[in-house]
Amino acid sequence: MSSSNITVFRPLVLTLVGIPGLEPVQCWIGIPFCVMYLIAITGNSLLLTTIKSERSLHEPMYIFLCMLGFTDIVLATSIVPKMLAIFWFHKSEVYFDSCLFQMWLIHTFQGIESGILLAMALDRYTAICYPLRHATIFTHQLVIQIGAVVTCRPAVVVTPCLILIKCRLKFYHATVVSHSYCEHMAVVKLAAEDTRLNKVCGLFAAFTVAGFDLIFITLTYIPILATVFHLPQKKARFKALDTCITHICVFLQFYLLAFFSFFTHRFGSHIPPYIHILLSTIYVLVPPFLNPLVYGLKTKQIRNHAVKMFILVVYIPIIDLTMVYRFWQHLSPIEIQEETATPLFDSTDQITMLTINGSVFLPSILTLVGIPGLEKVQCWIGIPFSVMYLIAVIGNSLILAIIKSENSLHKPMYIFLAMLGATDIALSTCILPKMLGIFWFNLPDIYFEACLLQMWLIHSFQAIESGVLLAMALDRYVAICDPLRHATIFSQQLLTHIGTGVTLRSAVLTTPSILLIKCRLKLYKTTIISHSYCEHMALVKLAVEDIRVNKTYGLFVAFAILGFDIIFITLSYVRIFITVFQLPQKEARFKAFNTCIAHICVFLQFYLLAFFSFFTHRFGSHIPPYVHILLSNLYLLAPPFLNPIVYGIKTKQIRDHAIKMLFSKKAS
Repeated sequence: MSSSNITVFRPLVLTLVGIPGLEPVQCWIGIPFCVMYLIAITGNSLLLTTIKSERSLHEPMYIFLCMLGFTDIVLATSIVPKMLAIFWFHKSEVYFDSCLFQMWLIHTFQGIESGILLAMALDRYTAICYPLRHATIFTHQLVIQIGAVVTCRPAVVVTPCLILIKCRLKFYHATVVSHSYCEHMAVVKLAAEDTRLNKVCGLFAAFTVAGFDLIFITLTYIPILATVFHLPQKKARFKALDTCITHICVFLQFYLLAFFSFFTHRFGSHIPPYIHILLSTIYVLVPPFLNPLVYGLKTKQIRNHAVKMFILVVYIPIIDLTMVYRFWQHLSPIEIQEETATPLFDSTDQITMLTINGSVFLPSILTLVGIPGLEKVQCWIGIPFSVMYLIAVIGNSLILAIIKSENSLHKPMYIFLAMLGATDIALSTCILPKMLGIFWFNLPDIYFEACLLQMWLIHSFQAIESGVLLAMALDRYVAICDPLRHATIFSQQLLTHIGTGVTLRSAVLTTPSILLIKCRLKLYKTTIISHSYCEHMALVKLAVEDIRVNKTYGLFVAFAILGFDIIFITLSYVRIFITVFQLPQKEARFKAFNTCIAHICVFLQFYLLAFFSFFTHRFGSHIPPYVHILLSNLYLLAPPFLNPIVYGIKTKQIRDHAIKMLFSKKAS
């Protein structure tokens, strides 16, 4: 590009600032935006799969919802990947033509979303005001025509705005766009020429699409509400209004955010720039994030089919495996026949259990409450937990893929990090699917043996994680205090021995606590566990018999693993700090300390949460039960969620290789 009089002629590359004024904290702002994007992709993909697989949902309302879900996926994908590249990897440059293409995608799909909301409003108007004619009016052919018009209209209206930028505006004051994505007015304001025509075209497109749709949606809901309130029965009024409530919620959040963003950007000159950008970004991201949550939780048909899919894909296979395990462990075919022919106990329940003086003898099924005291809001608590789980699985999988693919990362520090990542994935997967089954689908029952298996897996992987943190501390100790011998001490053979030792130690020490429950405790006061997963003390406290041996052994395992590891990690860091502060140069001290900072963050959050959970559970009798359970859940879910974020952002080698993987794929 050539420049004259401090103006740039036809720039080839533009630079996106991100959020002006908040550059130092953009890396942290990117985390909730990334979470919203993951929920938008996962939720809308689930909606599309549910509607596609169920013939009973092939109706106009759900077909429009499919269009909305697909539009949300494209809209979110048009903005978030590049935005996160700016926030996390400082990749702010974008080709001018790519910027125009992103602008066209964003504004076009915003227009498509507005048109779909209008189509959904018309569908509700016909279904409520003319219910007998709904099937004949909203035919398959009409739905296709509406979809075609809704898609073509914004494409045709938005395209002239881009052509005017490309053909009219030649000179620009700067190539730095004060935004996190290519927005029409943000690019137009850079031009050194008269931009009134571009502004008028932008306003015309906005009012032609969003203004037209808003007016007609409002006019549609006036007769809908009039018809609903004229119905004679209260139940009929409620049922009719209930079919519209999700659409009203989505409609309001879309247009309210649109108008806030629109007016602050054009007429809010006294508002700080970062407010404009945050509102614009939220306007683009919130609808794709909220729509699947609103429709998934509020629409009965989708919720029922989601539960059905969950049971078929997850719950029934788990039950079948557990039944096979119980059959192999305890029963023979002859015993099954006898039990079927002559039941021992009379009960109306599907599964019977022997009771002795009000106590249950060897219960076959237990019931997990979830979070006692918060049952009514568990479905909402499940949302951040599911987000943490998705980030944990994706983040740790990415770290594993990077370390596996890059030979330069096949070093002790990164091999231990790979072990930590695999442990985090296994640990969070042991708890969260069943927890969400309780929170969202009301599936609290679990076989006794499956409960013991979950308990063993959770406590074993917790112990493995603690052992891996100890191994990482020893690696840092040798690397800083005895750097010349580090390569010879931490050989491949030693790494294998450490991995095997850490795994066997946790399995061997945890197994007796399971056997003590299985072999010693026969009678239980109740089969209801006041917890969201099978935790050792929560199950032991249900027993009628003497549980001092179980408690003592549980404390022994906790101190033998966590206590041992924390003492040796602390001693390692005492020596490390002494060595670091004795280094003569400030730069050398900073460099040595910087190699430990990520491990220190992970170590502190793991053990602080562990001790909070441990002491509140055993000695915090005055603390409400839901606080115990929430702390226990956070202790299990926070480390797998935070570890990849801490190591990904703080460790330069992993960050560099993530950028390399990302952009090598784009180049290919």
